[in-house]
Amino acid sequence: MRFIYLAAFVVFTVFCVIVAVSNRAVVAFSLDPLPVILDMPLYLVFFTGIFIGLGAGAMVVMTKTIRQARHNSRQARKTRDLEKRLKDLAANGGNDTPQE
Repeated sequence: MRFIYLAAFVVFTVFCVIVAVSNRAVVAFSLDPLPVILDMPLYLVFFTGIFIGLGAGAMVVMTKTIRQARHNSRQARKTRDLEKRLKDLAANGGNDTPQE
């Protein structure tokens, strides 16, 4: 399995190097409404877009994971409370009021 990860890493790295070498031309990058114009290599524009997309996707997944964990915690607490209540009812012989 380690060999497969290493092979995939090597292939990905070679691909990135090929993209970077073949797209070295300098382009003007501008954000139209803003008065910002940057001259940078085309491969840098590609890779920056990819990394911004990966970061945004990771944030979405992290938000969903936190929301799901919070929901699971609430459900576990609710289940625990209901099991305790059921156990108390069984101990009291089915009476709703606790015995004193």
